[in-house]
Amino acid sequence: GLERPSMGSPSRGRVARRPVQCRGWFDNLMTSIQTFGSKKVLVFRSAGAMMPKKESQLKGGEDAFFMSRLGGDAGVGDTSFLLQYSADNMNKDKGKQGKVLARLEAATVLGVADGVGSWSQYKIDPGLYSKNLMKNTAIAALEISKKRATQGSAMELLSLGHSQTKLKGSTTTTVACLTGNTLSAATVGDTALVLLRNGKIYYRSPTQEFEFDTPFQLADTKISDGYGVFCEPDEALEFSVRDIRPGDVLVMASDGLFDNVHEYEIEQIVQEKLKSGEGADAIAQELLERARLHSLDPEFVSPWAQEKSQTESGFIGGTLKKLGVRMQFGSGYKGGKPDDISVVAGIAQYLIPGTDLFLPI
Repeated sequence: GLERPSMGSPSRGRVARRPVQCRGWFDNLMTSIQTFGSKKVLVFRSAGAMMPKKESQLKGGEDAFFMSRLGGDAGVGDTSFLLQYSADNMNKDKGKQGKVLARLEAATVLGVADGVGSWSQYKIDPGLYSKNLMKNTAIAALEISKKRATQGSAMELLSLGHSQTKLKGSTTTTVACLTGNTLSAATVGDTALVLLRNGKIYYRSPTQEFEFDTPFQLADTKISDGYGVFCEPDEALEFSVRDIRPGDVLVMASDGLFDNVHEYEIEQIVQEKLKSGEGADAIAQELLERARLHSLDPEFVSPWAQEKSQTESGFIGGTLKKLGVRMQFGSGYKGGKPDDISVVAGIAQYLIPGTDLFLPI
């Protein structure tokens, strides 16, 4: 056992008590180390931020997101489907845009949805479908986790959430689930996610578009029949990324981010925040603010402007080529794209189940 040399008279009893105290402390330490090594689950320490464009803020915006801590390993329990805007909690000064920030320390299921603004021409709130889809998907994840140890795949959750969303409207969306070290996801349209390791993007999810600025849209095709061309969940892109590691950073967002912020900017922001010891909330807020500023800058050459220039120059160039005419095209369009912006960020870290303890990265 652990013995310490006597520092006083044996008659005072100090020697008899100290080994007991040391042995208990040592045993507890060894038990903790063994627990850390054998029982741990990878989660995202996550945060979400969102801001509607000026035209949609009084209706609560068109985007929605949720983050949930679910699944037998992560500790079934708390869920938050966060963060639907309403006119009641918007900034009373109509000249300013409201912003919401929410955190979830141990998320394993996350989703982002971007309601389609053109529904407003039919006097239908574009945000109702996206918000209810996210709420119903979060509820589906919670119900599954109560019935079985696993939390369900992203495609299963999206399908269940969709089946409970009986409204006119449509949305683009991405839902992701972290199970073990594998991130599975399902996406419809041009919401997307990126994964960064050591501050560099190593994966970006695919998107679905009919043509430039015309993404696939998820809807109840029976209820919304006659309003456009829509998709069911079985037409979503399903993908997975294996070997998620502690310290990896997830960024999920609506096109309000990806249309206005370049990948190198995302990398710079993540690197700066990690270097300064800040968390997912700082990453989400900074990305949101960068997207907002770029969206309002008529001189900034945004990803959206670049793609628009390439699309139009390609179409015109192809037509002229058929006529035997050769022309050179410059960069063309400038400016950002004003839009609702939603960003969910997460930093992967091991959690000790049943506790609020995280292993160091």
